[in-house]
Amino acid sequence: MLDYLIINARIIDPESESDFSGSLGIKAGKIDGVYRDYVALPSAKETIDAETGILVPGFIDIHAHSENNIPCAEKLLAMGVTTAVSGNCGYCAVDLRSFFAAFEKDGYPVNQLEQAGHSILRRMAGLFDINAPASVKQKEKMKLLASQAFSCGACGLSFGLEYDPGASPEEVLELSRVAADAGRFVSIHGRLRYLDDLDSLREALDIAETGAQVIYSHLVYMYNGNALKEAMRIITEYREKGANIWVDSGMYTAFATFAGSPCFEEKIFLNDDAETKKLRAASGKYTGEILDRDKYIEIRAKYPEDRLIYDPGKNDDVFTAYSLPDVMVSTDCMEYPAGQGHPQDAATYPYFFRTLVKEKRQLSLLEAVKRCTLLPAKAAGLETKGRLSCGMCADIAVLDWERLRENATFPGKGDPGAPPSGVEHVFVNGVLSIKNEKRIPGVLAGFCIKR
Repeated sequence: MLDYLIINARIIDPESESDFSGSLGIKAGKIDGVYRDYVALPSAKETIDAETGILVPGFIDIHAHSENNIPCAEKLLAMGVTTAVSGNCGYCAVDLRSFFAAFEKDGYPVNQLEQAGHSILRRMAGLFDINAPASVKQKEKMKLLASQAFSCGACGLSFGLEYDPGASPEEVLELSRVAADAGRFVSIHGRLRYLDDLDSLREALDIAETGAQVIYSHLVYMYNGNALKEAMRIITEYREKGANIWVDSGMYTAFATFAGSPCFEEKIFLNDDAETKKLRAASGKYTGEILDRDKYIEIRAKYPEDRLIYDPGKNDDVFTAYSLPDVMVSTDCMEYPAGQGHPQDAATYPYFFRTLVKEKRQLSLLEAVKRCTLLPAKAAGLETKGRLSCGMCADIAVLDWERLRENATFPGKGDPGAPPSGVEHVFVNGVLSIKNEKRIPGVLAGFCIKR
């Protein structure tokens, strides 16, 4: 007998590129059967009527900062995310053994993978000056620490070169070779030394020469306008030459990061009032407010860990970015107190489907599902996720297509953490975690996925 039988669904499997009406059975955490409408159905302990809703693999967020933060994971789950890849942009859990142990002991709303973060490796090697290059001894220490992280189960190596601009290209390549030798991917948030710095893009893509698989992080945060189009041309050029390059992007050009970051350095924002007015406080004392010069100075000096949102006001660049084949969807989700943050954490996936599929019809539904499921599964080496065939993990979302939409918005305009509408049912490892759009209390069915 099945644990669950989901009937009357429109089933979309990106691996087989199939789209049909049918039912799906779950047993012992796995997909036990996928049935066409004309097939006799087995019995189940519980039957769920999808009422012609769209049944897809659970979404895989290839770029998150959830790091075992329950509220962050709850926002992902509410969108249909069942697996998150964390440890991005150079930042990860410092003690990976304890990180994984706590995860395995306590459970989590979603599955999670963790990378080794380059910035954390630098600190652990005794390098605290973000503008300083590593010494030979420090590089050797970082390589040893990276190897130890991979032995613990880290799935990849992440760089956030915009946050550690002193890291030399040699340092990056040497560490990337360690990842390549361990069979781990490398994700990279490039350094952007100046506006539209395409040399930094080439530096990031050149990592593929080490033999490592490269994931270039949040494309539309890094480039816009003509520079974005040129970046896409360069990525295509590298791919055509055989480089193993993957790309992810969010659904907003407005990005969020901590106020003390080099992204918000004074030489830009104190010399141009128009630029300062593009900043909105995402957290802290001034949450939701557009900044003036005085508030900008105060936050940078007194509250460098507060998050700011920079909005260039060119969101059409998002649609340009997704015209590049195989761009994966990501949230950049991170920890915020209730009522604070960026809407990407709670809105990305429904916003993606509403705009690119429903309204603009830029992507087919099948292609859109693929970019949220199968592609990130392949990028992260997840052979039993992102697919709907028998034996695959029962990570599943059922969507009400007519009602599917985001409700989160920017602080100061509404609730950045508001859950979406239309995500009806979500299973994590065969455990029903959202039913009829309501979170089932106490269910922590996510697994720690080690490499």
